[in-house]
Amino acid sequence: RFTTFTTAAGLAHNMVGSILVDRQGYLWVGTQDGVSRYDGERFTTFTTADGLASDQILSALKDREGDLWFAAYGGVLSRYTAPHLTTFTTREGLVHNLVKVCLEDHEGNFWFGTTYGVSRYDGKAWTTFTTKEGLADDYIRSGLVDRQGQMWFGTASGVSRYDGKTWTTFTPKEGLAGTLVLSLAEDRQGNLWFGTLDG
Repeated sequence: RFTTFTTAAGLAHNMVGSILVDRQGYLWVGTQDGVSRYDGERFTTFTTADGLASDQILSALKDREGDLWFAAYGGVLSRYTAPHLTTFTTREGLVHNLVKVCLEDHEGNFWFGTTYGVSRYDGKAWTTFTTKEGLADDYIRSGLVDRQGQMWFGTASGVSRYDGKTWTTFTPKEGLAGTLVLSLAEDRQGNLWFGTLDG
């Protein structure tokens, strides 16, 4: 049985880009008009008026400390450490302000896939990875941390894997269905699945 929640029920906007659950069991819904938190009864919405960097949310991440990260279409990244919101942009070291992917690796580093490369944040310093460092393409559309701790990024020109030292790229030449990789997943057996525009 499906139950539908829309703006009529208090959701900020009917276009939803991300959903996650925090440690307290609250449901956080990233929309095109802010982030709505659902406590099981009602929605509470956070927008730029509350300190959110942008209202158009593309993706979200819950880290090991319980903090929430929201990547926004408006070109910024917000970190929610209750009750405070902190904003990160290119001024702090992000390679580009349009973040599409948010990940946390096994060491607690944060990885952000943008339309101009990948940024890694260790809590203090930022490191940038682009085609110069070995990425297949700077346009990042998807990402995954596998069980071995390797980083995978789906780009517009194949998928790139980072093992902590070097980048390796896989394209249709290696058997990938297509070049634009839109989604990534790892199953219980450790097999990796790649969703592309061509299969």
